[in-house]
Amino acid sequence: MKRQIQFNSQEQQQAAQQQQQQPAPLEFASAEEMLRHDALHTPVPPGIGRRLRESLASLPAARVSWWRRLFGRL
Repeated sequence: MKRQIQFNSQEQQQAAQQQQQQPAPLEFASAEEMLRHDALHTPVPPGIGRRLRESLASLPAARVSWWRRLFGRL
């Protein structure tokens, strides 16, 4: 009987430690804010990053507007 009481107190101590270690839940004002937070904290897998860089390199260069060509980059 005494052993069961000790086991329960150990469970309570472990549960208390787990609750202290968990960060508080985050609240976001908008879905865009949540997506920005997620993008900052989620690493891109190396294979996807490589394919994205290759894809972007194959795109044609962006056209410069007529007023930037006329006045140069301000």
